[in-house]
Amino acid sequence: MAQSLDRLKESPSQTAGPYVHIGLTPNFCGIGGVYESDLGSTMVNGETRGERIELRIRVFDGAGAPLKDALIEIWQADANGFYNSPAELRGAADPSFSG
Repeated sequence: MAQSLDRLKESPSQTAGPYVHIGLTPNFCGIGGVYESDLGSTMVNGETRGERIELRIRVFDGAGAPLKDALIEIWQADANGFYNSPAELRGAADPSFSG
């Protein structure tokens, strides 16, 4: 008897961008002078306030196979609820946090 295949619901596809890997990690890709350090290379330091959390994420294709080249974009507020963004008008974000 044939066994039915459980299909995973696929999320919508998106083209690469606004940051392809070169835009995220120009120093790693040998392109200097764009950023002092690559985005996300240092998110917290000893002065960063707030609770530390760790995310472990796996992305699967529609057949259930894990993807090796998926990009997950997250944006998290600092311990005071402020975002590191020019659009943040409520106050200054913690300079020792880039989440």
